[in-house]
Amino acid sequence: MSPAALPLTIQWGDDLVSATIEVDEHARVGVTRLAPAGSERPAIRPQIALGPVELSITGDRLPQGSRHVDYGTTAGLRYRSHRIETEADGTTLRIVQTDAHGRLDIETTWRLSGGIGVLSSSSSVRCVADEPVQLDYLSSFVLNGLESFESPDWDRTTRLWIGRNTLCGEFQWTDHALTDFGLYDVGFPWDVDNSSKQRIQAYSVGTQPTTESLPAGAVTSSRYDDCVFWQLEHNGSWQWEVGEHRSAVSVSASGPTDQEHQWSLELRPGDTFTSVPASIAVVPGGIGEAIAALTSHRRRVRREHQDLTTLPVVFNDFMNCLQADPSEDKLLPVIDAAARLGCETFCVDAGWYSDEAGWWTTVGGWEESSERFPHGLAAVFDRIRDRGMTAGLWIEPEVIGVDNPLAADLPSGAVFERKGRRIDADGRFQLDFRSPAVVERMDAVIDRLVADYGLGYLKFDYNVNAGVGTDHGGLEPGVGLLGHNRAYLAWVDGILDRHPGLVIESCASGAARADGATLQRHPIASTSDQAHPLAYIPIAAGAATAMPPEQAGIWVLPEPEFTDELLALSVINGLIGRPQVSGGSPKLDDRQARIVTDGLDLYKKYRHAIPRLTPQWPLGLPYWTDERFAYALADAEQTIVAVWRREGESRIVVPLDTAAASLGVDAIYGLDPDRVGWDPTTSALTIDFPDTPAAALVWLRNLDRTDHTEKDERER
Repeated sequence: MSPAALPLTIQWGDDLVSATIEVDEHARVGVTRLAPAGSERPAIRPQIALGPVELSITGDRLPQGSRHVDYGTTAGLRYRSHRIETEADGTTLRIVQTDAHGRLDIETTWRLSGGIGVLSSSSSVRCVADEPVQLDYLSSFVLNGLESFESPDWDRTTRLWIGRNTLCGEFQWTDHALTDFGLYDVGFPWDVDNSSKQRIQAYSVGTQPTTESLPAGAVTSSRYDDCVFWQLEHNGSWQWEVGEHRSAVSVSASGPTDQEHQWSLELRPGDTFTSVPASIAVVPGGIGEAIAALTSHRRRVRREHQDLTTLPVVFNDFMNCLQADPSEDKLLPVIDAAARLGCETFCVDAGWYSDEAGWWTTVGGWEESSERFPHGLAAVFDRIRDRGMTAGLWIEPEVIGVDNPLAADLPSGAVFERKGRRIDADGRFQLDFRSPAVVERMDAVIDRLVADYGLGYLKFDYNVNAGVGTDHGGLEPGVGLLGHNRAYLAWVDGILDRHPGLVIESCASGAARADGATLQRHPIASTSDQAHPLAYIPIAAGAATAMPPEQAGIWVLPEPEFTDELLALSVINGLIGRPQVSGGSPKLDDRQARIVTDGLDLYKKYRHAIPRLTPQWPLGLPYWTDERFAYALADAEQTIVAVWRREGESRIVVPLDTAAASLGVDAIYGLDPDRVGWDPTTSALTIDFPDTPAAALVWLRNLDRTDHTEKDERER
């Protein structure tokens, strides 16, 4: 489109999301509105709007403070063209800009798919100069106008949601006033070229992207009853920030940056770099509605796998069981116990490769220990299959111990290094999957394990953080890390291409890799290394904020000393996700084992429906110190709801968002049915709990329609 056609207004969207982009007479691009379709939210002034991308080139003007908006490079961008592509499954907007000196072409791609209210966003930069250009920052998504300081009571109607994800305390969301972090209206009028330097930031550095926080955030507005929820779909370093830009509230989000992650990339003539992808739910309602929309999105963009529909029950011998000290004599009775409970996959966890208990710094050979398995590890897997279960095995494929002799034979560039020295990540070297030698070696390891042992399940664990990156090859460390991140994902894709029936669980000290890129490839993911069922409740109830429930592997940890109520509670933790049984299961007596089996049998009756059900939190998102929790999975035909009580009032009333008149109670697990009441006229469950910690799972279904649950399960 020629400059003569300017100014220009671009209207784009679908039935659920509406965007307005203004291009002024000087070819400057600004997004003045992104909102749910039909919303009363007004557009912001074009003079304060940010464009769809922010970028910085070394040597260009930096913004005041540490913000990632208002870069000099961005200010010089000028509109060149746009196009809208409409397909049967969605619509795509592509906006092309060029920088002020003609060095770069920047294409921003926004896509709305299938009417779910989720925008996918990324930008690509191509060097069209005759000499290299150094890129220091490229956003995945940026938007101004989440709120305006001109709105009355903006500080009370706008809330920021942050998801913390610490080890053994994952998926804990808190909401805040922006002023809680010092983001005030300091009095700059909108038409003054100045803004507050304050920003609210979340970020991660290194190879465990969710070890502290989830790569996501949200802003809700009670004034307009809407929510903007963003997530970065990347398995390495990331950051997002919320701040003020000319009297309005802005958000920017990206992968690695120069400022936070030592990422600065030289683009040679003809080179192209694409940002890490982001997805943004733009929905009416609150954070629950946004998570529902993102659940649909997460299901659509992930790799298809049979495991995502069959959802077999997994037994893993680690947590509160063998604790990374397996052997043939220890495993055989545990395998028999798992089969007795009705588990369908048995995964042998860490320690199978070492003659010693202290194997942390010697891992990496991935050969079985003859001392632990005098008849061979294959005999253990034969026992697993004889008991009707799929055989599985734990491995930590990205590391090699610093004391493993094989490490000395690895070529230069095979592990992360800085300034010519290998990086010691807590006793391990981080393998660099950009290295062909690493890919060849680890392909051979995986293919051998699968072939020699007849494995149908692998657990990929990852328990260190290799830091800011590797500078091998003369690159900035953050550039080396990003290259490795993307190469590692390609390696996993290659395994699944060769072994399409193989299930690979993702684990990283629990949920330190609960990121979108990882979850698009692994049909099941660990949610925590939390060892106690009562502490696990807020984790189990919150996991669906980061992943679809059918991917959330949740420990079921029964112990013989538990009361019957606590025993059932430990089972319920896993019944609205993916139960991973362990704990003291082999020590349960017949009556206790029956309690566990009853829960797993009920799960098998409804699990086929979980991949199409939407998560709900009738009592609000779970928080670590809450006394009572409720988490439901629902569609028009059924609602499966788990309710937990740790302490406090014994009666809990749970309002459900459902077509109440059509539903009735089909099954109750965990408590005597006399303690559970259902009122279809008010869509509310009332549960009278005992004085001790307990939980109940209630399955509500449309009992007037023909049910094929048992038939579906038999066919599977």
